[in-house]
Amino acid sequence: MTGYLNRLQDISQKRLEYRLEALKSFLPVWFSIQKNEAPFTQPDFLPKLETARSNFQLYGYQDEIDLMERFIGAVEQEDLEQANAALAKLVPLVRQRIRKQIRLND
Repeated sequence: MTGYLNRLQDISQKRLEYRLEALKSFLPVWFSIQKNEAPFTQPDFLPKLETARSNFQLYGYQDEIDLMERFIGAVEQEDLEQANAALAKLVPLVRQRIRKQIRLND
């Protein structure tokens, strides 16, 4: 019984690590957007975005994946209004989920 419970704890801990990695991978994308007037033209922006997208696809919840895809689609279409709308939903969601995953209460 103890071995089983330890295994469940290990699985839960690994899941938390992967979730946090996925959510944190979005932060460099967000920081690039905040710091640069034209972040999409920065040479390191697309690799950051690809990493975040991959992590969200693997470890994200469906609402996170949908918002990330909406954001990426808007970027590809050069639709700044839709990109900003998706970010306005995605950023607080990511922030909330990171805080929840590490059990930080506001």
